[in-house]
Parts: sequence; structure tokens; C-alpha cells
Amino acid sequence: MAYLKIGTVDPNYPAVSNPCNGDTVHVSSLFSLVGRTALITGGNGGIGGYMARGMAEAGADIIIFKIPGEQSTFPDELGKQTGRKVHVYECDLGDSEAIRAAVAKVLEDGLTVDILCNVAGISGEFVQVLDENDDHRGKVAQIHYHAPYVLSQLIGHHMASRQKGGKIINISSIAAFRPQTRFSTYGPMKAALSHLTETLATEFARYNIQVNDLVPGCVTDPSLFLDTESSTADAL
Repeated sequence: MAYLKIGTVDPNYPAVSNPCNGDTVHVSSLFSLVGRTALITGGNGGIGGYMARGMAEAGADIIIFKIPGEQSTFPDELGKQTGRKVHVYECDLGDSEAIRAAVAKVLEDGLTVDILCNVAGISGEFVQVLDENDDHRGKVAQIHYHAPYVLSQLIGHHMASRQKGGKIINISSIAAFRPQTRFSTYGPMKAALSHLTETLATEFARYNIQVNDLVPGCVTDPSLFLDTESSTADAL
């Protein structure tokens, strides 16, 4: 494929900003995912949406697992802007059986998965240990650990059976490595996810499936901040 110099313009691919020097970089100039399909949980917006856009710009078709009943024009817009196929499935990540059913539907529809991105998370009330309750703790643990575990198991089986390798990307957090007040469940679950990533990488290596952990920095997404846009910008 032809690689673009920083700052050149390819009208077929939208540009993204390079925060290091202000130049323009096109995802298509970095790598190619043509012929690949990526399944992204939480791909309807936030970090998952950014990942879906980047992978689509690199040539991948996209499968988005979204919250049941969630309304969004993002998938249609993404398909039109990138020319890639964007498949959307409702999946309640808080229910392991619903996850199994959603994956089964994807495979029944004849789709294959080359890349799995476990991105979805839940935002809401962060509480201290003395104020935590079983219901809240259970929801956070399910979304941030159990759901990625089940999806990695199911898609791992799928990838291994195809004998074509694959990639699994888990989104962790700095809270996995630096204890913070009011993160009594979130932080430990992200730490567990990071440890799971290492375990999966060890077990799946024989199938040529690479498993990696990403720990994002600050992201200017409304769902991740409780303060105003201006104060968020000042902090960044």
C-alpha cells in the first residue's frame, strides 16, 4: 500500500490530528486492515467509537455491540463516511447469556471476527468502600471483567477454529495500577482485566492470537467527565 507523508491529503480518508506536533496523519498511512472485521463493544461512541472509526478508516469492516434500545446515527454515518460495512447488534453486556446469544447471532449471520476490542464500560457513581453495595459492585465487575472474559473465550474459540490468528484488545485504566479513592471496584476490576490479558496472551499464543492491553490517557468524551467542557479543556 502507498504510505502518505505527514500532512499530505488523501481525499478518500478523513484526517486525524497528531497531538505531538499539530501535523495531520491519516490512519490509512499507518497500517491496513483491509479484509479484516473488528468486533467492538461500546463502539457506538466514546473510546469505542474512536476505535471503530480508526479501524474503518484503515479498511476494516465493523461489528458494534450496543446497549439494547440505544439510539445512535453513528453506525450509519461511519459506514457512509468510510465505505465500510458496519453491522450493529444489541447486546446486554451485563448478562453473560445475552453475550453468548449475540455472538452466536453474529456467527449465524456468516460474519467472521479477526479483531475483538473489549471497550465498553459503565460510568456513574464512584463510591468509597464503606458506601459500596452488592448491586453496584456486581454491575461494575460484570461489565469491566466478566464480559471481556466471556467475549474473549467465545471469540477466542472462533479465531482458533479458523486457524488464521487474530487480535484481542482490552481497554484497561490507570486505575488498575494506581489505587484511587472511590474506585474500590472499578480499579480492582481493571487490574483483573490487565492480568487476564496476560493470561490470554500466554494461552492464545499457540493459535497466533495476540492479546494486548491499552491504557488510554485523558479523552475528551462527555461521558467521562462530570465537570464542564471548559474546565476539561483547561485540565488537558
